[in-house]
Amino acid sequence: MRGLSGNIEVRSVVDRFLEHSRVYYFQNGGQEELFLSSADFMPRNLDRRLEIMWPVRDDVARQRLVAVLRTLFSDNQSAWRLLPDGRYERIGPGRAEAKVRSQERLMDEARLRGEASRVRRLAVFRPVGPGLAPGGR
Repeated sequence: MRGLSGNIEVRSVVDRFLEHSRVYYFQNGGQEELFLSSADFMPRNLDRRLEIMWPVRDDVARQRLVAVLRTLFSDNQSAWRLLPDGRYERIGPGRAEAKVRSQERLMDEARLRGEASRVRRLAVFRPVGPGLAPGGR
């Protein structure tokens, strides 16, 4: 809508996982605002149910969510863009642009974080025995 929604961009990623995130990211007068919600903004969700939306205030969580959004918005294999007339158009890679499939990239990142976490846990040595356990028992 002219004068109202010119800076709004809606993307849909249709891939292996059909879940849709309910992350709302705003640049309100240059002030970054990030929210999570229990529902998407559709009449059936807002008119007949109790839904909640809350701000994300934790800096680490905010950074992670913004990184996930950037990955989703970089998708050029499984993504669609909502046009002003309500139709969707497929997003493809530009000429010199690498192919990005966001869900695959996010799964790879999660796998790497999990492996790194497992390695960190294995590297910790905590002796256990009489008099060595926490609390001196």
